[in-house]
Amino acid sequence: MEKILNWQLFLESEKYIAINEEIAMREIWDKTINKIKEIPKISQRKLIQSAIFTLLTIGSVGSVVNLINNSNADDDVKIEAISTIDRLEVQNGSLFTLSDRGWDHIRESEKLKLKGYKLGDRMITIGYGHAERIGKSKYREGQRISEEEADKLLRSDLKEKADGVRRIFSNWKKEGIDIKITQSMFDALVSIAYNAGVGGLSRSPIMAFLKERDYEKAAESIKDFKVLKKFPGLKDRRQREYDLFVAGL
Repeated sequence: MEKILNWQLFLESEKYIAINEEIAMREIWDKTINKIKEIPKISQRKLIQSAIFTLLTIGSVGSVVNLINNSNADDDVKIEAISTIDRLEVQNGSLFTLSDRGWDHIRESEKLKLKGYKLGDRMITIGYGHAERIGKSKYREGQRISEEEADKLLRSDLKEKADGVRRIFSNWKKEGIDIKITQSMFDALVSIAYNAGVGGLSRSPIMAFLKERDYEKAAESIKDFKVLKKFPGLKDRRQREYDLFVAGL
């Protein structure tokens, strides 16, 4: 639990929605400054990073920078906070594209299979987990493809999944729910969508918690999402997706 940085410390009761943005941000940062004085040096960086993530889900980069620079925080705290802002890209989930890191993560998770095979799910799977319905697919069990074709299939599939993940956030925004995430979170969600489908992701506890801005529970729920005894390898995959989701925080 320590790794996900207790985001709930700042998001409790979603009070930042109910009160003025500037007041809410100042309250969060003041609470962080006071808390820092009470904890060991080794834990201070995590607390600062957690606070910055939360502030960036509320206000703009400029407003957060101004808040920090005009606060009574120690210089080393300000330096760490500004450094975190420079490193973290936090914006509405509909604005991201899959990063190279996300591409590599999914590619490694899927494992390359150049021959078509069946998993008993009425699908033919080939390449990096590319699956098509038996009877409608041009691929057959045992059929071999090149690595270049496998990469082409993966890129096409990931574009479709990334579009689907962006669409979820875009639809929420139309409802007036502006959910901000990091690049690593987006990459992890695309990985899950590639494995479980965009529809499966959209109906998952992961997205239900994200929609409520409960980032901690969203992260935790990744670990056992659709993990079944029939597919024991999913447990390790979900742990890697969890690690990616919380990366940098």
